[in-house]
Amino acid sequence: MSNGYGFRVDKSGLITIKPKRAKGTSPIFILAIALCVGLLFKAVVLANVGPAKYAERLAPLHEGTVIEQAGAWLMEPGVVTYAVSDFVGGFIK
Repeated sequence: MSNGYGFRVDKSGLITIKPKRAKGTSPIFILAIALCVGLLFKAVVLANVGPAKYAERLAPLHEGTVIEQAGAWLMEPGVVTYAVSDFVGGFIK
């Protein structure tokens, strides 16, 4: 009953206590949080090292194994990453 409880009155007038169900977290919510954390990570790294150094560090990954190429594709900065990086850069420096 750690999630709470509710009272019910049945047809005979008896008051019963029923536990409330635990609410699970939606997989879509978990995916959205993971994407936001990944975007924030990219933006912080980009704000710390700068765009030129960031591209320089991604270059070896583009010529690596398939896994490294997938990682390089995921870490490629986009328009949103640059915008968040500009915002975060004000707090970092």
